[in-house]
Amino acid sequence: MNSDQRTGQIMDIGHGKRALVFTLTFISYALYHASRKNLSGVKSSISRDWLGNDSSNPHPALFPNENQAKNFLGSLDGLFMIFYAAALFFWGWLGDRWDPKHVTVLGMIASAISLTLFGSVPYWVNFYSISFYIFIYCIFGVVQACGWPNEVTIMANWFPKQNRGAVMGAWAACQPVGNIVGALVISLVIPLGYQWTFAFNAALILAGACQPVGNIVGALVISLVIPLGYQWTFAFNAVLILAGGLLLHSCITTKPPKSSNENSRNVIDSETTTDEDGNHVADGVEEINHTPITFWQAICLPNVLAYCLCNACVKMVNYAFFFWLPFYLTHKYGWSEAEANQLAIWYDIGGVLGSIAGGIVSDRLGHRSPIIMSMLVASLFSLFIYADIGPSKLFNVFMMTVLGVTISGPYNLIVGTISVDLGTQPALAGNEKAMSTVTGLIDGTGSAGSAIGQFFVPVIQNAFGWTYVFYMFIIMNLLSSICLIRRFYSDSIDIWRNYRRRGGFTVRQQSLEDEPLLGHDD
Repeated sequence: MNSDQRTGQIMDIGHGKRALVFTLTFISYALYHASRKNLSGVKSSISRDWLGNDSSNPHPALFPNENQAKNFLGSLDGLFMIFYAAALFFWGWLGDRWDPKHVTVLGMIASAISLTLFGSVPYWVNFYSISFYIFIYCIFGVVQACGWPNEVTIMANWFPKQNRGAVMGAWAACQPVGNIVGALVISLVIPLGYQWTFAFNAALILAGACQPVGNIVGALVISLVIPLGYQWTFAFNAVLILAGGLLLHSCITTKPPKSSNENSRNVIDSETTTDEDGNHVADGVEEINHTPITFWQAICLPNVLAYCLCNACVKMVNYAFFFWLPFYLTHKYGWSEAEANQLAIWYDIGGVLGSIAGGIVSDRLGHRSPIIMSMLVASLFSLFIYADIGPSKLFNVFMMTVLGVTISGPYNLIVGTISVDLGTQPALAGNEKAMSTVTGLIDGTGSAGSAIGQFFVPVIQNAFGWTYVFYMFIIMNLLSSICLIRRFYSDSIDIWRNYRRRGGFTVRQQSLEDEPLLGHDD
């Protein structure tokens, strides 16, 4: 089946079915991210508990001082990203060989269990062990990696190339939306105790699988009136992500059903072709390769390596904000943990805006790299300003939104829209068994870079202060821009030529992101 036939098949599917797939995959991965947000939102509370300063739960101190507790939190973030990165390669590989929907649901169930074991169970049974925390959080990183490459594959199966930037840009906003949900849960539940944030997020990721969004909201409201403690946020998030997996499993299929016309066309294509005089000729059609590709084959595809390296840098910065922004606001300006989580939401709101706007504009241009490059360059100036912006909440909200647009926005485009572009490019000759592998490779490489960065954040902060942490972010985003310079130059030349030839910008039918990186030197 060529790309035009595949697009025609997808367009035959009713809008209602595609809307259902979009909504449920969006919700399920938002729940993935909401559960992942949990630890970053309660770092101050959980570190106080580890120091033995929680009068409601007396126990021997796990660490002698706050710096050691903070360094351990940074190590947990780094270990999470290391295991997450390694697992992305495996789950992406498995998703091209097994049903991606099953892999996604498996990850949601396992995430719910491991989240509760990490954040709630130690508080409930008064069991505090460094090795236990490390082991469970590494497992959490492994199972969290089930979601992204396989859900991107499902989306690619259901949606055609037309307006892909807008569709995938909007869908990739599920990550910052999940962060927003997680931050809201934490800010509302943290007064009851940090352990309840883990319980609540566990419930959230479960409920997303078997309840509509309205029921999720209802469960959220009901749980808020229960006089609990912080450990329950982990357990509740686990329940909800598990429910989300069940809903996804029961309501959608990995691929749209083939229409009767498509089945008939496949039968004819498999038996005959037509010569230039209109006569049928037997066995004249080229067979499509449906063998899953290897990692080396994926790396050698046009543009994959460049975007892998770019993502390794930009994801490090994006996830540093993800892991440390509430903690930074609390310790830098003395704001409460609940207030810091509410304000940090504006970074994710910026990510939603950047993801959607970037996808729409890149569809208009027919190229992705100029949009991504523009955002990354703007982020350099934004980071420099934010490094010493002061305690004004209004200015912080504005700059966090700008940073979300210019950092989270391009990251979402790379791991969403561009991953689909590269996983369905002409070099694959219609092979549908490549999407999960390509997506896992791009996101896995990004996670590897992010893992390294998370170890440096607390070290640099302790030695030099937060300002130098932001300088590190500037360097990383500069490197990410350098990775795309050749692609940006060739795309910019092509856009300018089209503009002069046609007298303005026109909507292109297909992004040129899947053309060879060195293909515009003439």
